[in-house]
Amino acid sequence: MAHRAFVVIAVAAVACKSKRHADPMPEPPLAGDARPAADAAKPWPELDGYPLTAPDRVIALPAKATAPRFEVGGPVIAGDVAVVASSQFGFIGVDWRRGTIAWTKPAGAHVAPPLVRSDGVVLIGECVNPPAIADGELLLGCLRVVTNTGTDRAYIAIRANPKAVEAFASAAGTQSLWPDGERVRWRRGDAAVTIDLVSGVAKPADATPPPVTVVYQDHRWDISHVDGRIIAREGSREAWSTKHQYTAMLGPVWLPDQSPMLRVANLGSYGYMPEVHLHDIDATGSLSGQSARPTPGIGLLGWGVSSYGDVALAVRLDTSLRRDFVAGYAANAALVWVYTLPEVPRADPVGIAIAPDAVVVFHDGDTLTVLPELSVPPTAPGGGRPASQIPTP
Repeated sequence: MAHRAFVVIAVAAVACKSKRHADPMPEPPLAGDARPAADAAKPWPELDGYPLTAPDRVIALPAKATAPRFEVGGPVIAGDVAVVASSQFGFIGVDWRRGTIAWTKPAGAHVAPPLVRSDGVVLIGECVNPPAIADGELLLGCLRVVTNTGTDRAYIAIRANPKAVEAFASAAGTQSLWPDGERVRWRRGDAAVTIDLVSGVAKPADATPPPVTVVYQDHRWDISHVDGRIIAREGSREAWSTKHQYTAMLGPVWLPDQSPMLRVANLGSYGYMPEVHLHDIDATGSLSGQSARPTPGIGLLGWGVSSYGDVALAVRLDTSLRRDFVAGYAANAALVWVYTLPEVPRADPVGIAIAPDAVVVFHDGDTLTVLPELSVPPTAPGGGRPASQIPTP
């Protein structure tokens, strides 16, 4: 991800709120699968004064250390199951509340990130036992649709005309999987295909990530991150855009009695110290917004966003490639906690998903760490109200 210069934006104070949940608390962790608070990592000097947290549980996954780790993906949340992917184990569904493995599905040496749809979880990977396809067709992989409990609903070969998908077949780089109507869109590097979930036929598609859609009152904005700038379109016209560039567009923020905002992250510096900044821009195009407390850091390894704006960022602290941490922000932009990841060389991205009452982090190809929810104290602005009172998009 390209680094962008930090830009100071004008902000106005807005009413804030966070979520509280009426759901019952999760069951206590099983013996041996959680790391007690007393064993929390010692704070690094750069994080002195930040609110450190300890995990609710740390779950070791059965990765094959002898197999190369070409790709990792996930987690995605499907009910009480977090689904992750790796070249070293295929796909695993983890009951993150109990710290147990719910199901596994095999795959070859290459996997795409899992995708949750209303009809199940979509898993794409290299075929373990390649099925027969018609002469002249190219096999791109195998697609499996499973329920949250791991029951197979469909298993098909992804096949295509070799000439039509030549660019995709030879592409390499970051992978993504998106819903595309009744199909799914699979991006690899700078190329993409759409896949029919019944026939498995793949066709070339636009590799541009889908926009973030915000619907409010009588308006609908499709918001994209283009060359660092944020551009919002209403229908065919450009409704508003930012003058400055930002490192990442994270997602919309929904606060009670307020217009929606768009949360962005930016890499910058204060003096000579690199920092990660979090800003909320009014999604309707006005000048109002808010800024959060920055953290030290030189890059983003990943992030997760809830449906109403809670955000967890995986931050690279320095060039050692060993000191990375997760920073959790509530929807009202309060920095709730930071958690230091194990101090090991880390080349893979860090996957983050936000469940209703936890933050689930997949790191190092073989570990799922469950962190506390991103609630703020009841005394904080907007705190102490149940999630049912949070407006939905």
